[in-house]
Formats: sequence, C-alpha cells, structure tokens
Amino acid sequence: MGKSHEQLYTIGAVSKLTGVPIKTIRYYTDINLLPATYRTQSRFRLYSTEAIWQLQLIRVLRQLGFGLEEIRTIIRGNLSVHTAINWQLEAVTDQIHQLQRIQEVLQRAKKATPQSEQSIQTLYELGLALSENVTERSRFVTEKLHALVEQANLPEEWRHHLLNHFTWQSPETLTTEQIAAWTEVVTILNDPAFTEEALRLNSPEQSSLKMDITEYTQQAPYLIQQAQSAALKGEPPESMPVQTILRNWIKLNATVTQQAITPAFLHTLSTQLSAPSSERMQRFWTLMAFLSGREAPPSYKEGFELLAAGLRFLFSNSEAFRAMHDDLSQEQ
Repeated sequence: MGKSHEQLYTIGAVSKLTGVPIKTIRYYTDINLLPATYRTQSRFRLYSTEAIWQLQLIRVLRQLGFGLEEIRTIIRGNLSVHTAINWQLEAVTDQIHQLQRIQEVLQRAKKATPQSEQSIQTLYELGLALSENVTERSRFVTEKLHALVEQANLPEEWRHHLLNHFTWQSPETLTTEQIAAWTEVVTILNDPAFTEEALRLNSPEQSSLKMDITEYTQQAPYLIQQAQSAALKGEPPESMPVQTILRNWIKLNATVTQQAITPAFLHTLSTQLSAPSSERMQRFWTLMAFLSGREAPPSYKEGFELLAAGLRFLFSNSEAFRAMHDDLSQEQ
C-alpha cells in the first residue's frame, strides 16, 4: 500500500466507526470534500485516522447547519472558525425568529372558528403575516377598513376623508412581535362585534349633513388636547377653562356641520360625548400603529369625559346654560 505503517480503513469500516452512511462518505469523496487517503489497484477507497477525524468534523458542522461549501472553506483554512461560527449563529437566530413567527400564526389559527371554510380563510389571512406579498397584506387591512366606512352613516366629505386616511401600507417584513399584533388585528377585524361597535361610534344621527372636514381636522385635535390637559390637571367641569374649551368645541361642531346651536343640537352633542369609549377600538389603533412602526395614538378619554361633564353641568344649571346658549347663538 506504500503506507504500511499507517492504519487505513475501508469505506465500510469508516461507516461503522462514525455512523455516517457509506453513500454519504462516497459522495463527500466524489466532491473532494473528504479525499480518500489511498486507493487500491481495485479502486477501493481507504481512509486514514486523520480522514476519519475530518469526517467527524464534517458531520458535526453539518449538524450545526453549515453548508458543504462553507465546510470546505473552513477545512482549507480560508475561513476562520470564529467567523464561520458568527455567521452560523446569525443564520440560526434568523431561523429561530422565523419559527417563532410561524408558531404565532399557527397558535392564533388554532383558536379560530372551527367551521372548515371559515378556518381556511382565517388561516390565509393570518398567514399573510409571513408572506412576502406586501401588497396583499396591505390590501386586506385597507379593504376591511373601507368596508366599515362604506357601511357607516357618515357625511359624504367625512366619508371620503376616512377612505383616504384608512389606506394602510404594510412594512416589508413583520417582526415576531408585529406578527403577534397582526394576528390580533385579523381577529378584531373579523369580529362582528367590532364592526357593530365601530359603526355605532362613527355614525352620526344625520348622515345628510354637510361637513367642513378641513376646518374640523385643523381645530378639533387642538381643542381635544386642551380638554385632555385640563382633565389631567383636575380642572372641574364648571371651571372657566373647561367651559371655554367646551364653548369652542360646541361652536366648532355647529360650524363644520352648518347647524344652529339649539337645545336639541346640544343634547345630541352631549350624547356623542357621553358615548362610552371603546377599549377594543383603542386597542385596534394601538396595534395598527405598532404594525406601522409608530407610537400608539392617545385616546383622549379623560378629555372627552371632561367635555361631557361640562355639558352636563350646563344642563343642570339653567342660568349658565341660557347664557352660553345665547352667546353662541348670537355669534353664529
């Protein structure tokens, strides 16, 4: 054999020693990843102890997820083991994240309705979180929100504003946390109770009213922020700061909807302000903000409650009610 002093092993013996199938060893030799130490005249492959150690190394690296070409580079010394380990750790981390994302979708799908057809549709919608089709994911949310707007009893200008505002663009890839948010969003949007709640909270009593949406969107946020600030400061409903904010709120709503400030109008406004805030609605917009990479929008719950309390004070105090009503009516 030329190397009689060195112990050599047949491919079958190497297979028994290492547990690596003969077919695999032969393939590694054919691609020159594990060259045979010696070949007999009959072309039998023989392997040295060093070759067996190299095969063990290849097997371990394969178990760690390295590709054959990466292993070849490591063995040849063209890639440091430290660098190779760092690369592999990054790859494994990505795989773990992907599995966590898949797990999140499957867990939510498991909780979905047992009806076969509905379950398939829900699974598809949940699975959009893993899809590379950003357009389809964006379309799903946008179409659901647009359907809500179309069903709501809204002034035409306000309806067009919401249709434009509710056009959502999904990020390219969702993180594991965003996938958890997505699965919750899908569940909420498919819940008939959410649809009913959204319509109740967003449908005014008179849909035929015209609405100056530009003026409303310019002034309303500022007034609500003022009300929220007053509420957090503990201002009482009957205080001058609160009554001033309320006066401006009443005037704004009457102006943008082109309505006279009558007792009936004020009672309608009071009903709208006193409507119970929806935790589910706030949760939905918080999730949507998280999916879009933005901060959650404030609810201004305390501010609305303070305005409602301010109106109730007016109704309970006939003199104050008459004074504000007369002043506002004269300004129109």
